[in-house]
Amino acid sequence: MPALSLRALGVILLLAPVAACQSAPRAVDALPTGADPMTVELAQMRDAMTAPAPMSAAPEVVAFTGLGLAQVASQPGQTINDKRLMAIRAARIEALRDLTEQIHGIQISAHSTLRDQVLLNDQVGALVAGEIRGAQTLRITPKGDDGYEVAMALSPDTVRYIVRAAQMGR
Repeated sequence: MPALSLRALGVILLLAPVAACQSAPRAVDALPTGADPMTVELAQMRDAMTAPAPMSAAPEVVAFTGLGLAQVASQPGQTINDKRLMAIRAARIEALRDLTEQIHGIQISAHSTLRDQVLLNDQVGALVAGEIRGAQTLRITPKGDDGYEVAMALSPDTVRYIVRAAQMGR
């Protein structure tokens, strides 16, 4: 690359941040009649560097699915049927928690205790908070003799609604 072009590029790089802050007209349009080729090249390079980025389409929101599992034997209840119903309910709540993590995120907190450069205690906690509306149960599947799996989903439109409502509440 010729030395003049490198110098021209240096000038453009210095001017680009200033030009990005304002919507200036194109530099090529401001050239005087009969401008030398180096000046034309400089103006074209400036316009290319300061042109606004093309607007990209909004990312496609896909359906979110949540999965929950629960054991029957560990559930409270007088009969096996009571325990099965409680396991299904626990798995459903777990699936909703999974959906909430995906939509609203999860807050992680950690605390470690050291003494004489020896790790005495290491605790990690997770907090999930959010509102889920319109979740649909896709399936309730028995898993072996002692468990249930529940799959739930949110449509892309419902996810958009939830995210908009959460942003407005901030």
